[in-house]
Amino acid sequence: MRHLSVPSEQTQAWLQRCKANGWLAQSGVVEVDERHRGLPLNEAAPAEGDDCWEGFLHVEIEPRTRGPTHWTHHLPAPLQALPESTWPSSYETQGDVLIFKLDEASEPHAHAIAEAMLKQMPNVRIVCADAGVKGDFRVRDLTPLLSRDGSTVSATRVREHDQVVDVDPGEAYYSARLAQQRKNTYDEVQAFQQHLGRPVVVADPYAGVGPAFVLMLKHTGLLQGYLAGDLNPKAVDLMRKNIARWTRKNSTNFNPSTVVCKDARAWKNEPELSGRADVILVNLPHDSFEHLPDLFPLFVPQGEGLLRGWAIIERTSLDGRVEQLESLVRAAGGTPHDAHVLEIKDFSTTRCFVLFQTLIAWD
Repeated sequence: MRHLSVPSEQTQAWLQRCKANGWLAQSGVVEVDERHRGLPLNEAAPAEGDDCWEGFLHVEIEPRTRGPTHWTHHLPAPLQALPESTWPSSYETQGDVLIFKLDEASEPHAHAIAEAMLKQMPNVRIVCADAGVKGDFRVRDLTPLLSRDGSTVSATRVREHDQVVDVDPGEAYYSARLAQQRKNTYDEVQAFQQHLGRPVVVADPYAGVGPAFVLMLKHTGLLQGYLAGDLNPKAVDLMRKNIARWTRKNSTNFNPSTVVCKDARAWKNEPELSGRADVILVNLPHDSFEHLPDLFPLFVPQGEGLLRGWAIIERTSLDGRVEQLESLVRAAGGTPHDAHVLEIKDFSTTRCFVLFQTLIAWD
């Protein structure tokens, strides 16, 4: 098939020119050599010697055929004839693990779905069906359907803000969708540290695998120390591994540098955990407000503190949440400043996911 051979750096310009003139064939761009690319030409394109080609050569190369553009195109022909509603409309990937939900219509074809997804997505190692959350730690109930290497483990790695994070969606909670919230938290902690004029201690009693610390531990001089924990021992194991990696190139001698597997409500009874935090993060959405009275003792008892957290609440209660937050702070002996509760997104038809934050002056 006839292709126009152009220097690699001019590929886009010539693609646009050929497309505008109706000269492009339907196959893709191919590599001619290390420095040239071949643009597929159709029968309407002028001959090689035409002045429009500015001296560039035409070459005969096998066309690049376009592969399937969606995983359903890899399903066996009889299955492709089924209604589109048969198939999962969405999926999630964490590292090389792909997760999707089966329903009554798609369940009989689970293996075919997994096989088609592996064919379409070369970076996926294992495909798992998600049956929702289970257990006290509310981790996903995953069923491995098919993998490239025969493995059934869901442990993997993701990248967040240019850092590697060890995760395991079948053992511990992690949401890539909250990465921007974690970036915003980093910005807030950085502003608070600058306000105080000294490094701060951040406590995250619901840290999961630790992603809230990704950016903070990378920033030399931001943290004096950290208190991190979770009630899920599998999450804590991953968090220890992650924090060790993130602090490897940071010269700071963090103090405290504590990672524990304890109920956050009991931290106030531990001398190494209570009265040490300048910043407390609260990410236990279904119970965040209820846990606050047990968390206030973690703050340094004098000076200023920053509380930042997330909750799932009834939308009808949103208007009264700032007053509730301020009341809880005052009951703990603090004075709230700049308290706010902001809706981030819908959670259901009646509930919403909110961010709450306040500065606290401790007498």
